[in-house]
Amino acid sequence: MIQEKEVGIKGIPGLVITSGEKAKGVVLFYHGWSSQKEFQAVRGRILASYGYDVVIPDAVNHGCRGTLDYESKIVYPDFWQTIFQNMTEVPLMLEYIQENWPDTPIAVMGHSMGGFTALGAMSLFKEFKTAVVMNGSGWWDESERRFRASLHIEKPRAYRFIQMQFAAMDPYTHMDRLSGRSLLSLRGGADDVVDGAAQELYLEKLAQRDDVKTQSIVYDDLGHFVTTNMMGDAVNWLQAELH
Repeated sequence: MIQEKEVGIKGIPGLVITSGEKAKGVVLFYHGWSSQKEFQAVRGRILASYGYDVVIPDAVNHGCRGTLDYESKIVYPDFWQTIFQNMTEVPLMLEYIQENWPDTPIAVMGHSMGGFTALGAMSLFKEFKTAVVMNGSGWWDESERRFRASLHIEKPRAYRFIQMQFAAMDPYTHMDRLSGRSLLSLRGGADDVVDGAAQELYLEKLAQRDDVKTQSIVYDDLGHFVTTNMMGDAVNWLQAELH
């Protein structure tokens, strides 16, 4: 029986959804901008119905950790700060998972901002065997430029700090750390929130490597959403890669 409970993950509010059986694997799932852990419960239950246990943390400034005026251009730098904070908290997530699911393979997955996070986590932490990114990007620097262009905003005061963090964390510059692992990219072809070009450029560069298994699926006419078909493709990927 699928069970759902709120937990503290090393002090960070989280939601854990379990399959009720010995887990085939654990999926660390990151939500998107303006979302929160509870809004991902249905997706977590889908994964659990296929035998995967799911850990969903609240990102800083989301859910139990506060809110922002997410539609305001003023908080644009906070989008990146949230991703950077997610990165600093990945070791806590891994510690929690390894304590509660020892010797169990781990995947990372996320939508939108969570997709950016998932690719960053996959690139920086080798504990993840595979990643599934939905409507996210693995070239943060290029995506940042495209976000500002589409939003018609100037470089924020925190721009220099953001660039420093990109230098340390941008998945585009850390593809060598993906060796021997795998990545699935899923995105809507009509997504008008996250420009898909940066992700395509990331995937084109990654395709030049023969030591990383990748697959990309673009859903024609789909906007910035996660559909049943997308979740089905994610499950199929996990069944093939997470064991």
